[in-house]
Amino acid sequence: MTDKQALTDRTNGRFSKGHSGNPKGRPPVLAPELRQRLHEATPEIIEKVVEKALQGDLAAAKIILNRTAPIPKQSSATVTIPDLGSESTTLVEKAGAILSSVASGDCPADVGAVLMQSVTALAKVIEVDELERRVAALEAPQ
Repeated sequence: MTDKQALTDRTNGRFSKGHSGNPKGRPPVLAPELRQRLHEATPEIIEKVVEKALQGDLAAAKIILNRTAPIPKQSSATVTIPDLGSESTTLVEKAGAILSSVASGDCPADVGAVLMQSVTALAKVIEVDELERRVAALEAPQ
């Protein structure tokens, strides 16, 4: 029996309790010496990137802008759309209310898109529920 087989003597092929599949451990991502050199060179690297950006290097400018003025994430604005939560309105009316709210500027476009996706998901759930009820009615003993 090889050493590897001795460590995996369980029938499911897993390592025996207390034995690691990686006895030397995970190697460090960066050697400590390299990490120290990068730490010491960081101010010079930043200065060089800024210098290149000022000379018109778009890649350097992108690096700086991504770190200092990143593209904003989606808004999480709270919006109120009348009758959206009402069970008496149809899905078409709900979608129309969302579109009207976005068009009038009362609701941000990204929030409106998420709401429309939610209405679409609700429509699919209603469709599956209706199909389940129809199948159950057909399969029910008469």
